[in-house]
Amino acid sequence: MIRTLYTISFLLVFCNAIAQSNKKVSSSELQKQVTAYLDSSSVLLRNNSLIKSIEICQKAIYLAEETEDPVYLSKAYKRQGINYFYSGNVDSSFLYYNKAIPQFEALGSKIDVGKVIGNIGLLYKSQAQYDKALEFYLENLEIYEEANYVKGLGSVYNNLGNLHQIINNLEYAKKYYMLALQNFQKHENSLETAKAYCNLGAVCEKQKEFSKGMEYYELALEENSKIGSKLLDSKLFFNIGYLYQSNKQFDSAIVYLNKAEKLRIELENHHGLINVKLRLGTTYLELKNYGQSEKYLLEALELAKQLEHDLVLPDILFGLASLYDDQKQFEKAYKYQSGGIQVKDSLNTISIENKFAEMAATYENEKKKQEFELLQQRTQIQNLEIGQKNAWIIVLLVVIILGVVAVLVSLRINRLRADHKIMDLRQKVLLTQMNPHFLFNSLTAIQSFILDEKNSEANNYLSRLASLVRGILENSREEFVSLETELRTLEDYIGLQKLRFDNDISYQFEVDASLDQTEVLVPPMLAQPFIENALIHGKLRNNPEAHIELKISKSENGDLLRFSIRDNGIGIDEAKKQASKKQHKSLATKIALDRVKIYNFKSSKKMYFEIVDMKTIDQNKSGTMVTYTIPILNSKN
Repeated sequence: MIRTLYTISFLLVFCNAIAQSNKKVSSSELQKQVTAYLDSSSVLLRNNSLIKSIEICQKAIYLAEETEDPVYLSKAYKRQGINYFYSGNVDSSFLYYNKAIPQFEALGSKIDVGKVIGNIGLLYKSQAQYDKALEFYLENLEIYEEANYVKGLGSVYNNLGNLHQIINNLEYAKKYYMLALQNFQKHENSLETAKAYCNLGAVCEKQKEFSKGMEYYELALEENSKIGSKLLDSKLFFNIGYLYQSNKQFDSAIVYLNKAEKLRIELENHHGLINVKLRLGTTYLELKNYGQSEKYLLEALELAKQLEHDLVLPDILFGLASLYDDQKQFEKAYKYQSGGIQVKDSLNTISIENKFAEMAATYENEKKKQEFELLQQRTQIQNLEIGQKNAWIIVLLVVIILGVVAVLVSLRINRLRADHKIMDLRQKVLLTQMNPHFLFNSLTAIQSFILDEKNSEANNYLSRLASLVRGILENSREEFVSLETELRTLEDYIGLQKLRFDNDISYQFEVDASLDQTEVLVPPMLAQPFIENALIHGKLRNNPEAHIELKISKSENGDLLRFSIRDNGIGIDEAKKQASKKQHKSLATKIALDRVKIYNFKSSKKMYFEIVDMKTIDQNKSGTMVTYTIPILNSKN
């Protein structure tokens, strides 16, 4: 026993000595270790496991942060950003790319800054934010051109080609891919040359040039055999399988899609796996193999939901709808068809905003053109009249000046009318943005009840949802609704949300007794976003004593209506901290604040707004208080 104790004591002393010596590792040793970890991470990413690559790279980051050397910090952050990109963790990838940029800037390495900016463009493309992706790609191109980094231009051309391919501008896509191919061949870059061949094959496939597309894919496989990139092989197998499916050669399609599935499982490429399972599901559907089709489509749906890959959701849901329609299971077919339409409509919000931006840009360009033409006319008139002093010319000049003033006044009036019209359109866009987001979450909750065989809860939820949706649709067409209608909608909304949460949520509406709720008018659905934030971001769903209080009163002068919404959640300051870690922004709050700005733009009577964390008032209290005032309006006026 004594000998055992001595042995343990010796081991403890020995381990402590090793730990102390490790603390004194020289800076050069730390740098060598960082380099070794980063090299290992790179090898693992290419040939083995993404999870292992992330773990090894995290060790490199810890050591690099000890050195505080931007040379190693920049490399480690960038490598981890790449790891998370391929693993499908977009938020973490954004985080590390944004950490890498200032480190490269501190080193004065413009080329590396350009590379990271290009990678951020890829992240935005993966989220279907094509306008943001284009912005970063063009910035990347500008940096490379300024630095005369010709070798890197091929990757930028390739990215631009990808964007044009997505929006089906295939001729421009082919043009950029050919530029990229020439650049990669010039610099003997086999991997990127293979990718360029792959992209050209995809364009030919979309143009129904199947034989030409297969030629490019075979060239890509041949080029990739020189380096053996499994990731590119998985993409090529998928594209070839897709080509065979498009050409109705379903058996060959399944062979290549199975190869792609096997590689993407091995590489843990979960985002890519969604598309493979979708294509396998639709191919088996063409072959009337309903069992296999259902298996792959449901697996694709589950993965897409886990990874929040909304862009591919409509195709999966429509595929399931077609499957069940073929099997005469019309109830399931209707459910998935409705879900696909709902998700597709919610994604169309992006195109609505883009069209709105295009309309505003067109308007501004036209206005500048008119002003330029008017200026030219005035200059010509003045040149013609120089040197002439008789009375008729003076009279004519006065008439011209008056005409110019009239034109300017008319342009000013038309501009104000256009501004009001644009604001009205933006108001409608903002209201329509709220509905798809809420409806999708509600339908998901109903689906969950049905899958859990909670039919009575599902029926109750569906009835409450139908009532609320009807109220929202009726109210969204109006600029103002009665206070009574607004409160009824809020009660329906809170009641509906309570069905989704495990704990009960109490609420209280306290309204000034002197207010006639049927006559007083308020903007519709203005309070709802803040109640939603209290429930979701305020963490009331996890609070067994959750409570929301809404007070409506008159101001001291009696000309303003004051809304005060208070909850006992975690508070706005803590919610912001948690949201910043997830890089999440509250869309509901932004929409509400935009509506306040639009209202103040259009009205002479202004709306005032304030959000306060309760801890700033009393450290013993928690929660958030939102207060806003609006001018009192009634239906009689």
